[in-house]
Amino acid sequence: MIREIELVGGARWLDLVSPTSEEEANVEDNLGIDVPTQEDIAKNEPSSRFYREDGATFMAAQIVVHSETQLPQTSSVAVILKHDTLVTVRYENSRAFDLCFSEIQRSESKPTSTSALIGLIEALVDRTAELLEGAANAADDMALSSVPLEEEASKRRTVAELETVLAEVQRLHRRVAKVRESLVSLGRMTGYLLNQSEFEDPEFRERAQSMSRDIMSVTDHATFVAQNIQFVLDTLLGVISVEQNAVVKFFSIVAVVLLPPTLIAAIYGMNFETMPELTWTWGYPAALAAMLASAVLPYLWCRKRGWL
Repeated sequence: MIREIELVGGARWLDLVSPTSEEEANVEDNLGIDVPTQEDIAKNEPSSRFYREDGATFMAAQIVVHSETQLPQTSSVAVILKHDTLVTVRYENSRAFDLCFSEIQRSESKPTSTSALIGLIEALVDRTAELLEGAANAADDMALSSVPLEEEASKRRTVAELETVLAEVQRLHRRVAKVRESLVSLGRMTGYLLNQSEFEDPEFRERAQSMSRDIMSVTDHATFVAQNIQFVLDTLLGVISVEQNAVVKFFSIVAVVLLPPTLIAAIYGMNFETMPELTWTWGYPAALAAMLASAVLPYLWCRKRGWL
C-alpha cells in the first residue's frame, strides 16, 4: 500500500507500507531510485544504513512496533529523501506515522520534505518517550509491591504470584530495551542529517539539533528506568532468597529437634537378647521422657539463639 500526501510547493511524501513488487517498481521508475526491500533493510550493517546514491539520501532506523502487546518488537524503516520527495518504506504499522500524517493534513501550512522528515522523527521520539514513561510507572508500582508491607510481612507469596511478577519484570525489561534500540538508531539518523552539507536550512538544523538533544535526554531516562527495573529484579530475587532460606531453616531446625528422639527410639527399638533395659519396670516411660527431653532441649536452645 502507498499513502501519499502533498507537501508545500508540489513536494510529496510517499509512505510505502508493505509494498508489493509492482508498487516498488512504480516508485523506482518515477523517482529513478532503487527502493530497498525488507531483506535489503534487514541485512544492512549499522554502519552502512546511511548513504547517498543517485542524488538521493538513504537512511534506515529501528522503530518500536506492537507496543500495546506483551511482546513489543522493533522493525526497520527505510527513509529516502530525493529533492522535494520524501519516501518511507516500512513493513509494520506504526501509530507515530499515523499521527504525523494526521498532523500534516490538519495543518494549514504544508511543510517541506525535510520538515516532514524531522516532524516524523519527532513523532517517533515522542511515541517512544510515551512507551518509556509507561514502563517507568509500571516499574515504580512494582517497586512498591515487590516488598510486602509490615502488616503483610507474615504473608508468603505463592510460586504462581512470584512467577507472574518475574514475567512482568521480563516484559518491562524487553520494552525498555526495544525503546533504547530505537532511540539509538534515531539519534544516529539525526546526527547523519546534521552532518550533511545539503541540509542548510536554519529552521531544519535548529529542529534537528533540538531533536538530537531530546533523544539524548530520553536515552538517559531509559537508562534510569532500566536501572530501576534491575533494582526491582534484585529486590524480588532477594525476597525469594529470604523466603527460601526461611523454609530451609525451618526444615533444618525440625531435623535437629527430631534427630535425638529418633536416635533414642532406634537404640531401644533393637531386639538383642542381652539388653539390660529390657527388664526395667519403668523403662518404657523413661524412654518416652528421654525422647521428649531430647526434643525440647534443642528447641529451647534454638529459641535462645534467635533461630526461631
